[in-house]
Amino acid sequence: MHDHHQRLIGNKIHHAAAIVADVKTGNVVAYVGNVDNAKNYRGDDVDVIVSPRSTGSILKPFLYAAMLEEGKILPKTLLPDVPVYINGFAPKNFSKDYDGAVPADRALIRSLNVPAVYMLREYRYEKFHSLLKSMGMTTLNHPPDHYGLSLILGGSEGTLWDIAGMYASMARTLNNYFEHPGKNRYSRTDFHALKYTFDKDANVEVPDLAETSFVNASSIYQTFDALKEVYRPGEESGWRYFNSSKPIAWKTGTSFGFRDGWAVGVTPDYVVGIWVGNADGEGRPGLTGTDAAAPILFDIYSQLPGQRWFQLPKMEMERITVCARSGYRNSALCDEVDTIMVTRNGLQSVACPLHKKVHLSPDQKFRVHSACASVDEMKTVNWFVLPPVQEYYYKPRNVSYRALPPFRKDCQSSFNLTAMDLIYPKPNARIFIPRDLDGKMGSAVFELAHRNPMATVFWHLDGNYIGSTRKTHHLAVNPEQGRHILTVMDENGEMIEQSFEVLSKM
Repeated sequence: MHDHHQRLIGNKIHHAAAIVADVKTGNVVAYVGNVDNAKNYRGDDVDVIVSPRSTGSILKPFLYAAMLEEGKILPKTLLPDVPVYINGFAPKNFSKDYDGAVPADRALIRSLNVPAVYMLREYRYEKFHSLLKSMGMTTLNHPPDHYGLSLILGGSEGTLWDIAGMYASMARTLNNYFEHPGKNRYSRTDFHALKYTFDKDANVEVPDLAETSFVNASSIYQTFDALKEVYRPGEESGWRYFNSSKPIAWKTGTSFGFRDGWAVGVTPDYVVGIWVGNADGEGRPGLTGTDAAAPILFDIYSQLPGQRWFQLPKMEMERITVCARSGYRNSALCDEVDTIMVTRNGLQSVACPLHKKVHLSPDQKFRVHSACASVDEMKTVNWFVLPPVQEYYYKPRNVSYRALPPFRKDCQSSFNLTAMDLIYPKPNARIFIPRDLDGKMGSAVFELAHRNPMATVFWHLDGNYIGSTRKTHHLAVNPEQGRHILTVMDENGEMIEQSFEVLSKM
């Protein structure tokens, strides 16, 4: 810790904490509540391990495991990664970019914020709030509505003590799954806080075994298996090429304003938790979990014994086929399938909703339907189709993605597949438009995604025509304060109408 502190203090990052605990018992084997500073800085005497700090992304693995547990996702299920606006909450990814759609495990590995918010909305933040408290998070002192969907992005505070204990508890539950024979393999007492080493001789409770726990072994294993693939910084990036390297399930977190850098790792034997920052809350550029905390984590793990990995809990998993493109359970329309292991509840997940049956002209250049073409001339194919906004961001990053052909000129669209969607504003959005530097009212840039790259779109505000766009559908608009109706229509007559409100004063 002292060696790494010399590196961090050059960026005026004055404090850091680390904890190492044995997974089997929860006993702490190393504890640095704060580093020693040669000069006196505010917060030098704070034991950061037990101090509540903004959690950043460090809670995402618990949500991922919970979603797997309930069969709401499979590891490769495509999740939306597009601009989103939910009751005034507009989360963005750390990179400010969007992928359109991304597999659930990759979203966790890359710590994408928008897919995480989508998952929490599906799971419900009230349930997640309760789950976190059950798993050992003691700092959620407000009701669920106080945190809302921000709970997954650092909207709550947590302690390194609690969070390291929660990661260790998941590892302990997975390890102990193989210790108990028969049907009942779980003890909820496996989820417990870390213990100071002087508690090691305390009496061990006889476990009250049950068929389930807060999160079962199969979901934990698949979560750890994804976290093992998180990109390691610096010299650790090539860890797979060295026999001496140990597999580690690990996750970072960075709070808003670069005030807290987290890194927590877990193996079958040890949990390591790191926090880096300034105890007084001062943020610093580059103070991220990956850059500031992760190097300490891997340096500590290099000194710990053990290279084993977790066992696969095959007895509560099923081998199924999934759609290779969407990651959902495959439907009859999926042309390519993969075989994967899933949790038992994964059998309840929905079939692929992204493959559609479409009818094409004989040359397959246009879509047709029975009102304009003979059924005998149609060529029916299965097509992987994302919603328009997802497609807008997904297509440039996936060269293999094929957009739907346009309708033939003599065929009116049947509207069975939406051709366009608004990226901004979202329905019932409340917009603040700041003034420019010269004091004049600024503009809001409205944006739309259309499947046909050559389509012309006509824009109307409150029934008045305000312009048209082609190819790139961005339009600067100067609406007055109050409620408005935005109407957009393409050249085929497909229309979107939705309301929004401008809060700024003219």
